[in-house]
Amino acid sequence: MSEHLWRSSVKDLDPYIPGQAAQEAKKQEKVSEVIRLATNENQLGPSPKAVEAMINAIQQAHFYPDLTCLELRSKLGELHGIDPENYVVANGADNIINLVIASYINPGDEVVYCTPTFSEYHKNTLLMGGVPVEVPTTKSHKFNLEAMLGAITEKTKIVIVCNPNNPTGTIVDEEELRAFFKRLPKHVVAVLDEAYGEFINLEKYSTGVEYIREGFPVITIRTFSKLYGLAGMRVGYAVASQEQIQPLQRVREPFACNRVAHAGALGALEDIDHKNKTLLDNKREMEKLVKEFRSFGYDVEASHTNFLFVDMKRKTARIAEELASQGIIIRPAAAWGYPTYARISIGTAEQNNKLVKALQEINAKSLHHI
Repeated sequence: MSEHLWRSSVKDLDPYIPGQAAQEAKKQEKVSEVIRLATNENQLGPSPKAVEAMINAIQQAHFYPDLTCLELRSKLGELHGIDPENYVVANGADNIINLVIASYINPGDEVVYCTPTFSEYHKNTLLMGGVPVEVPTTKSHKFNLEAMLGAITEKTKIVIVCNPNNPTGTIVDEEELRAFFKRLPKHVVAVLDEAYGEFINLEKYSTGVEYIREGFPVITIRTFSKLYGLAGMRVGYAVASQEQIQPLQRVREPFACNRVAHAGALGALEDIDHKNKTLLDNKREMEKLVKEFRSFGYDVEASHTNFLFVDMKRKTARIAEELASQGIIIRPAAAWGYPTYARISIGTAEQNNKLVKALQEINAKSLHHI
């Protein structure tokens, strides 16, 4: 069908470009094993309780799922101390972002956020005819809250804070964030994207659910893809005041979360041991990788996620190619405007050891050719 028939805003969209898929890498590089360190997946896999729940749910695949995921919303409400009616569950955090922007943005409305960050804010704003207003992050790669406040106009409808930020792994100061929310004009909706929020490793650091319990008008987004290892199932949710969550409940498509995914999320919440092991392993392996990377002369941002944002001091596209030839996939950051950086997921101890060994060989080869 001819392009001139497309809706005008669709022409302005760039397709999402994911990290290299494992099957693609196997085919291209002719390797038997692929280590996926580009897409921030939980390398431990899902909880055994989640797997069991999903297998059982498959037996009922001929039935439609619960329309609003009441059981999961009830469990989340119990966990967070928030009314289950204040949640919307959908097909991953990407879908939730789409619902938030579709619920609030009219043509010409502005959405303010910092870059580099998750590209779906830009895409979904354009899709609704909105205007993305992109503010650079600080020199330490954190969301620049003061600059975001300065960018707000009468046309601004939404501000988005990705915290921890993707791809930098950084978080903003808690008191600065609290002050930021207090200073927002009444006509602006605050969105806090916490896809990696459970990885924040500071004691008593307030997250979105605390702000909502305190009465702040903040829409918080979370996912089961990262900590809970359900990236392939696509379960995300938003939580907010009843007033703010209502339009999402209206926009949300019926059956936005499938029966198997719903069961997996419930099982994942039950397995505290698996969650704690994920967090402990991630912390240990991250500390190990940071030490190794710095020994190579790389700059590494302090991260509150399950990945590292690494300045490798030369263009990472070539490094990524060499690693891919050995079956190790990382994410070059050139698309975010950082050609010497890479985003590298934290893998298992074995995977990380293979990565370090491969980088040692690449660096030695590079020095040999100087």
